[in-house]
Amino acid sequence: MLTMIDFHQSWSSVGTGAPELAKTLAQLEIHVGDRNLTRNENIFSQSIQYHVVVSSYPLALWMLQNWWRLLYEPLPTRNKPDISWRMAHELGAANHGFVWPKILFASDSQNVQVWSSPSEANCPQSVRYISGTNHPVSIAISDFRQALFSFISTVENRLYAFELKGTDLSDLFSIIKEEEQTEDSRIYRKLEALMGFDPDECSSDTMEYATQLYRDYGESTLLELAPIYGKMGNTEPLKPIENFMDAPGVCGKPTFSTKQKEISARFHSVPWMLAVESARELRSEIGNTKDPISTNSLFELLGISSSKLDKWEPMGRSSVSVGIPTGEQKIKFVPRKKHPISKRFELARYIGDYMQTTSNQWLTNTDLGTFRQKYQRAFAAEFLCPINGLIEFLEGDYSNEAIEDAAYNFDVSEQTITSLLTNNHYIEHQSSNESPYHIGYN
Repeated sequence: MLTMIDFHQSWSSVGTGAPELAKTLAQLEIHVGDRNLTRNENIFSQSIQYHVVVSSYPLALWMLQNWWRLLYEPLPTRNKPDISWRMAHELGAANHGFVWPKILFASDSQNVQVWSSPSEANCPQSVRYISGTNHPVSIAISDFRQALFSFISTVENRLYAFELKGTDLSDLFSIIKEEEQTEDSRIYRKLEALMGFDPDECSSDTMEYATQLYRDYGESTLLELAPIYGKMGNTEPLKPIENFMDAPGVCGKPTFSTKQKEISARFHSVPWMLAVESARELRSEIGNTKDPISTNSLFELLGISSSKLDKWEPMGRSSVSVGIPTGEQKIKFVPRKKHPISKRFELARYIGDYMQTTSNQWLTNTDLGTFRQKYQRAFAAEFLCPINGLIEFLEGDYSNEAIEDAAYNFDVSEQTITSLLTNNHYIEHQSSNESPYHIGYN
């Protein structure tokens, strides 16, 4: 479920060094829900402390320098982000010689997710952090933004109290507040961030093109595709998006009527909860609440000819598949999966995406960890293999052999079965040394 984040600071005695740093020395605590992420072992005093003594100025300045990317840029699809992404999303990049907790922020388009892990056991630094999160924690973007805004305002007021005006922090804070007041500026900065660019790093030609795509295809399309075809893409930024218009595809016309309520009005819920609700509503509509769904049923729901899709061959490897509205409620699908089980899962994701988009929006199917993609994956899992039907089939046997049999029965992957059982608490999460970049459909 969604939670809150709080950057709490109590001012310490004035330190030494540059005035901005010395005057903002503070006892800092960072709370995410009921977890204190600054809880640490002080090596010198050999004591457990709930705060860390740092200067708040570099942290506030880092927040401002990466404001738009922190709010809107998701985790990339590759296993490990590059240094540019990490500098914009890992709190340790605030640096200035202070020992910061290991915290990472990444947007999923609706919420900002927070990962945190303790310091290494053999950490040689003077402060060893001993708290963290066991999984990514979701915070509504509006709440995250307000927490940052409040923290930065407190630091700025501290500087003013010592007559330190005209600092880099104050100048940048004024610029951001002004940009947030203008819709065109907000859209411009958001598009930059989605593509992985810092403010004014992207060429004017690319930004003009991005703005045109935003007008033509809408924000919902750019939210999902700009991060993939942005700075780290293998082509000129965003060009593949328009290429989908000319790509061959398979035409379909969805035949079901159930539509999910607008996700934007239901931020209080996490993606998988909305997805399960949607899957059960659609299964109820088609009169099959727990039995396997045939591949032909998936074709019929999307109004796709099975013969045409069987003949369809993706043009090389792609990290994206789309469904483009062509009028009269018809959609041109451009799939990417070849394996029969993967193809079934992809079709189910299309169905889930169609349920929560408006008639003129592109359907987008990617490997990103955005709210929308997590919703699709969770929908496809529940729709193809409803947990109630799965539990009835397994009859209390959660062995590897039983999971293999269930995967065969419901025509899904064994990974899908394991994820459903894990997320519904029928089996334990397998222990692993997952990095904070691991994406699950939380």
